Amino acid sequence: MLLVLPDTRLRAFVLAHLQEEGYQVVAVPDFGAARRLLARGLRPRVVVAELAAASDPELQGLARSGVAVLVVSGQLDRGRAARLGLPYVLRPFTVGQLVERVRSLGARPKAPPRP
Repeated sequence: MLLVLPDTRLRAFVLAHLQEEGYQVVAVPDFGAARRLLARGLRPRVVVAELAAASDPELQGLARSGVAVLVVSGQLDRGRAARLGLPYVLRPFTVGQLVERVRSLGARPKAPPRP
């Protein structure tokens, strides 16, 4: 899974919880870093991305390439997320809600959740 969240604290928090659930996650602060990883051959099944951190063509390109994309959005960007036709989770959200949405996209943990 590729996690693209600019907010350092939120990224660390979500990363820790996804790993705790058994997911293998690569976390980056922006789509520039995400593009470099993808160009080097990273092939995530799911990308969780902050809507404000990416352009519409970037998100749509990922989705067209067969990668499941989950958008993290604020209330003000809700319309944009809906227009893109991508699943989204609105802030504020719980980690449980995020994990549930990730699972709904077909992502499965590589390891069992930590107790």
